[in-house]
Amino acid sequence: MTTVTGETLSLDALEAGNQYVNCELTYSNRDIRVEEVSFEKCTFQQTDFKTSEWLDCQFRGCQFLNCQFQESYLYRCQFDGCQLLGSDFTAARLKDVVINETRADYANFAETVLTGCDFSETRLNEASFQMVTVKRRLSFNRCELVRADFSETQLKLVDLRTSDIAALVFTPGLVRGCKIDALQAVTFAAALGLDIGD
Repeated sequence: MTTVTGETLSLDALEAGNQYVNCELTYSNRDIRVEEVSFEKCTFQQTDFKTSEWLDCQFRGCQFLNCQFQESYLYRCQFDGCQLLGSDFTAARLKDVVINETRADYANFAETVLTGCDFSETRLNEASFQMVTVKRRLSFNRCELVRADFSETQLKLVDLRTSDIAALVFTPGLVRGCKIDALQAVTFAAALGLDIGD
């Protein structure tokens, strides 16, 4: 693996197998297809990544504030300590993606297909998971999901047990099989209009 440090280069110049550290990445002039690349504390000038493909990529300490990933493919990718606030993944496909210790408040995952994805210690306040298709599993490990919206999403393969889910929005008929803890059960029951006595 070659490490490239502190350079300014186009997204088109990325080479598979390379690690880019503290680099500034400028715009792409063609469809974005990135494979087997590691980014550490890199700055991306481009914010429009619609219909892009990212395969076996790692992102550490990178910022994607309000970026557009609509209809993109992310396979076997990992985000560690990144900023995804307000990023839009509408109708994207994420498979075996790990998002760890990341800020993703207001991120939009509506209508995505999430296959075997894991969020860990990530803030997802007011994030949208509306009409998501979950395959294999979708786990949230010690995440913050205050006012996150799961409307019209089947929660059968979703694990929320260790996360803060205050004011979660969901479709009552689609909660069956969702993994929650006893305290979260009270939150779900209240949202369903049940009156729980002392």
